[in-house]
Amino acid sequence: MMSVRCGNCDAYQTIVGFRKLPEKNVYTYECENEICDPNVTRTIVEVPREFDNSTKRAEELPYYSSEEEPEAPRQ
Repeated sequence: MMSVRCGNCDAYQTIVGFRKLPEKNVYTYECENEICDPNVTRTIVEVPREFDNSTKRAEELPYYSSEEEPEAPRQ
């Protein structure tokens, strides 16, 4: 578990995106308030896949989108 706090407004940011890349997982966090502009205060966290133990949980979230192509069925 990890918390991300904004350096501008000092509030905790909310995860708004997740991507699985070949060597790392990328998490995107933003503030949910009227103070911060997401284009300025957005936080991107990259975690090497071998160290990321929250991937299974992240895949269950509604904003998850897989960048990996599914394997074609073998015939």
